[in-house]
Amino acid sequence: MSCHGDILNFISNLSTGEWFSTQQVLNLGTREAIDQALYRLVKCGYLTRIAWGLFTLRTNEQNFEPLAVAKFKAQVFKKKIAIHGLDIASRLGLVAPPKDKPLFSVYGVSSAFQSMKREITLKSYSPRKITLGDSPVGEIISALWFVGEKNCDNSVVASALSHLSPDGIRELAQSAHRMPGWLTRKVRLFSGSQQSQEHKPSLSSIMIL
Repeated sequence: MSCHGDILNFISNLSTGEWFSTQQVLNLGTREAIDQALYRLVKCGYLTRIAWGLFTLRTNEQNFEPLAVAKFKAQVFKKKIAIHGLDIASRLGLVAPPKDKPLFSVYGVSSAFQSMKREITLKSYSPRKITLGDSPVGEIISALWFVGEKNCDNSVVASALSHLSPDGIRELAQSAHRMPGWLTRKVRLFSGSQQSQEHKPSLSSIMIL
Protein backbone atom coordinates (compact mmCIF):
# COMPACT_ATOMS: atom_id res chain seq x y z
CA MET A 1 0.00 0.00 0.00
CA SER A 2 1.26 3.52 -0.78
CA CYS A 3 2.01 6.14 1.84
CA HIS A 4 -1.21 7.92 0.84
CA GLY A 5 -3.22 4.74 1.29
CA ASP A 6 -1.58 3.99 4.64
CA ILE A 7 -2.49 7.44 5.92
CA LEU A 8 -6.10 7.02 4.78
CA ASN A 9 -6.20 3.66 6.56
CA PHE A 10 -4.82 5.28 9.72
CA ILE A 11 -7.44 8.05 9.56
CA SER A 12 -10.26 5.55 9.06
CA ASN A 13 -9.43 3.98 12.43
CA LEU A 14 -9.76 7.29 14.32
CA SER A 15 -12.85 8.20 16.32
CA THR A 16 -15.23 10.80 14.88
CA GLY A 17 -13.68 14.24 15.25
CA GLU A 18 -10.44 12.87 16.70
CA TRP A 19 -7.31 14.94 16.10
CA PHE A 20 -3.96 13.54 14.99
CA SER A 21 -0.48 14.88 14.39
CA THR A 22 2.12 14.35 11.69
CA GLN A 23 4.26 12.67 14.36
CA GLN A 24 1.74 9.83 14.57
CA VAL A 25 2.14 8.86 10.90
CA LEU A 26 5.88 9.31 10.46
CA ASN A 27 6.31 5.53 10.31
CA LEU A 28 4.17 5.31 7.15
CA GLY A 29 6.73 6.67 4.68
CA THR A 30 9.39 9.28 4.11
CA ARG A 31 8.82 12.71 5.62
CA GLU A 32 8.51 14.25 2.17
CA ALA A 33 5.90 11.70 1.04
CA ILE A 34 3.90 12.10 4.26
CA ASP A 35 3.89 15.90 4.01
CA GLN A 36 2.76 15.73 0.37
CA ALA A 37 -0.01 13.24 1.15
CA LEU A 38 -1.33 15.35 4.04
CA TYR A 39 -1.11 18.51 1.94
CA ARG A 40 -3.23 16.92 -0.80
CA LEU A 41 -5.82 15.67 1.70
CA VAL A 42 -6.14 19.18 3.14
CA LYS A 43 -6.31 20.79 -0.29
CA CYS A 44 -9.11 18.50 -1.48
CA GLY A 45 -11.10 19.18 1.71
CA TYR A 46 -10.82 15.70 3.21
CA LEU A 47 -8.79 16.97 6.18
CA THR A 48 -8.77 20.22 8.16
CA ARG A 49 -5.38 21.54 9.22
CA ILE A 50 -5.98 22.79 12.77
CA ALA A 51 -2.38 23.97 13.12
CA TRP A 52 0.92 23.11 11.50
CA GLY A 53 1.31 19.34 11.90
CA LEU A 54 -2.14 18.91 13.47
CA PHE A 55 -5.20 17.63 11.55
CA THR A 56 -8.74 16.29 11.79
CA LEU A 57 -11.46 15.24 9.38
CA ARG A 58 -13.18 18.32 7.95
CA THR A 59 -16.25 19.29 9.95
CA ASN A 60 -18.13 22.49 10.74
CA GLU A 61 -19.21 21.23 14.16
CA GLN A 62 -15.87 21.48 15.95
CA ASN A 63 -14.79 24.57 17.84
CA PHE A 64 -11.02 24.73 17.80
CA GLU A 65 -10.43 26.52 21.09
CA PRO A 66 -6.85 27.85 21.41
CA LEU A 67 -6.33 26.09 24.77
CA ALA A 68 -7.33 22.69 23.35
CA VAL A 69 -5.11 23.22 20.32
CA ALA A 70 -2.17 24.34 22.46
CA LYS A 71 -2.56 21.37 24.82
CA PHE A 72 -2.66 18.87 21.98
CA LYS A 73 0.30 20.48 20.25
CA ALA A 74 2.29 20.51 23.50
CA GLN A 75 1.38 16.91 24.23
CA VAL A 76 2.79 15.82 20.87
CA PHE A 77 6.18 17.16 21.93
CA LYS A 78 5.81 15.98 25.54
CA LYS A 79 5.41 19.47 26.98
CA LYS A 80 3.06 20.63 29.72
CA ILE A 81 1.18 23.90 29.32
CA ALA A 82 -1.01 26.09 31.50
CA ILE A 83 -3.14 29.21 31.13
CA HIS A 84 -0.88 32.24 31.24
CA GLY A 85 -0.99 34.58 34.25
CA LEU A 86 -2.02 37.42 31.93
CA ASP A 87 -5.26 35.64 30.96
CA ILE A 88 -6.05 34.73 34.57
CA ALA A 89 -5.37 38.28 35.75
CA SER A 90 -7.61 39.60 32.96
CA ARG A 91 -10.42 37.20 33.86
CA LEU A 92 -10.20 38.34 37.50
CA GLY A 93 -10.38 41.99 36.43
CA LEU A 94 -6.85 42.81 37.60
CA VAL A 95 -5.51 43.92 34.20
CA ALA A 96 -6.93 44.97 30.84
CA PRO A 97 -8.01 42.14 28.51
CA PRO A 98 -5.19 40.92 26.23
CA LYS A 99 -5.33 41.25 22.47
CA ASP A 100 -6.72 38.35 20.46
CA LYS A 101 -3.39 36.53 20.45
CA PRO A 102 -3.62 33.41 22.66
CA LEU A 103 -0.68 33.06 25.07
CA PHE A 104 0.06 30.03 27.23
CA SER A 105 2.77 29.06 29.69
CA VAL A 106 4.81 25.99 28.75
CA TYR A 107 7.45 23.92 30.49
CA GLY A 108 9.87 23.69 27.60
CA VAL A 109 11.19 25.85 24.80
CA SER A 110 9.14 28.93 23.87
CA SER A 111 7.50 28.75 20.45
CA ALA A 112 4.67 30.15 18.33
CA PHE A 113 2.53 28.57 15.62
CA GLN A 114 -0.38 29.45 13.39
CA SER A 115 -3.76 27.89 14.13
CA MET A 116 -6.98 28.58 12.24
CA LYS A 117 -5.90 32.09 11.17
CA ARG A 118 -4.57 33.08 14.61
CA GLU A 119 -1.16 32.77 16.18
CA ILE A 120 -0.75 30.83 19.42
CA THR A 121 2.30 31.55 21.55
CA LEU A 122 3.82 29.18 24.11
CA LYS A 123 6.11 31.04 26.53
CA SER A 124 8.64 29.10 28.57
CA TYR A 125 8.14 29.06 32.35
CA SER A 126 9.50 27.01 35.24
CA PRO A 127 7.64 23.89 36.46
CA ARG A 128 6.85 25.83 39.64
CA LYS A 129 4.77 28.32 37.68
CA ILE A 130 3.25 25.77 35.29
CA THR A 131 1.63 23.78 38.12
CA LEU A 132 -0.07 26.87 39.58
CA GLY A 133 -3.02 26.67 37.19
CA ASP A 134 -4.15 23.34 38.62
CA SER A 135 -6.26 24.91 41.41
CA PRO A 136 -8.20 28.11 42.24
CA VAL A 137 -5.52 29.12 44.76
CA GLY A 138 -2.82 28.46 42.17
CA GLU A 139 -4.62 30.65 39.65
CA ILE A 140 -4.72 33.55 42.14
CA ILE A 141 -0.98 33.16 42.74
CA SER A 142 -0.31 33.05 39.00
CA ALA A 143 -2.39 36.18 38.39
CA LEU A 144 -0.80 38.22 41.19
CA TRP A 145 2.67 37.02 40.21
CA PHE A 146 2.03 38.28 36.70
CA VAL A 147 0.80 41.67 37.97
CA GLY A 148 4.16 42.03 39.70
CA GLU A 149 5.41 43.47 42.97
CA LYS A 150 5.30 47.09 41.82
CA ASN A 151 1.62 47.01 40.78
CA CYS A 152 0.36 44.55 43.38
CA ASP A 153 -1.03 46.91 46.04
CA ASN A 154 -3.66 46.12 48.68
CA SER A 155 -6.55 46.89 46.34
CA VAL A 156 -5.26 44.40 43.75
CA VAL A 157 -4.70 41.72 46.40
CA ALA A 158 -8.19 42.36 47.81
CA SER A 159 -9.76 42.11 44.36
CA ALA A 160 -7.98 38.81 43.65
CA LEU A 161 -8.76 37.27 47.04
CA SER A 162 -12.44 38.18 46.70
CA HIS A 163 -12.67 35.23 44.29
CA LEU A 164 -11.66 32.76 47.02
CA SER A 165 -13.61 31.25 49.90
CA PRO A 166 -12.35 31.84 53.48
CA ASP A 167 -10.74 28.38 53.38
CA GLY A 168 -9.10 29.28 50.07
CA ILE A 169 -7.68 32.50 51.55
CA ARG A 170 -6.22 30.54 54.46
CA GLU A 171 -4.70 28.03 52.03
CA LEU A 172 -3.23 30.86 50.00
CA ALA A 173 -1.64 32.44 53.09
CA GLN A 174 -0.04 29.08 53.89
CA SER A 175 1.34 28.57 50.35
CA ALA A 176 4.66 30.36 50.76
CA HIS A 177 6.46 27.53 48.95
CA ARG A 178 4.46 28.34 45.82
CA MET A 179 5.05 32.11 45.77
CA PRO A 180 7.95 34.56 45.56
CA GLY A 181 8.80 36.17 48.91
CA TRP A 182 7.28 39.56 48.07
CA LEU A 183 3.91 37.99 47.22
CA THR A 184 3.89 35.87 50.37
CA ARG A 185 4.41 39.00 52.47
CA LYS A 186 1.62 40.93 50.71
CA VAL A 187 -0.87 38.06 50.94
CA ARG A 188 -0.15 37.38 54.62
CA LEU A 189 -0.29 41.08 55.49
CA PHE A 190 -3.65 41.43 53.80
CA SER A 191 -5.16 38.20 55.17
CA GLY A 192 -3.86 39.10 58.64
CA SER A 193 -5.52 42.52 58.52
CA GLN A 194 -8.76 40.90 57.35
CA GLN A 195 -8.74 38.47 60.26
CA SER A 196 -8.10 41.33 62.67
CA GLN A 197 -11.14 43.14 61.30
CA GLU A 198 -13.27 40.00 61.65
CA HIS A 199 -12.30 39.56 65.32
CA LYS A 200 -12.54 43.24 66.24
CA PRO A 201 -15.57 43.75 68.55
CA SER A 202 -18.32 45.93 67.16
CA LEU A 203 -19.49 49.11 68.89
CA SER A 204 -22.85 47.50 69.70
CA SER A 205 -21.22 44.55 71.44
CA ILE A 206 -19.04 46.90 73.51
CA MET A 207 -22.11 48.87 74.61
CA ILE A 208 -23.88 45.66 75.62
CA LEU A 209 -20.89 44.65 77.73
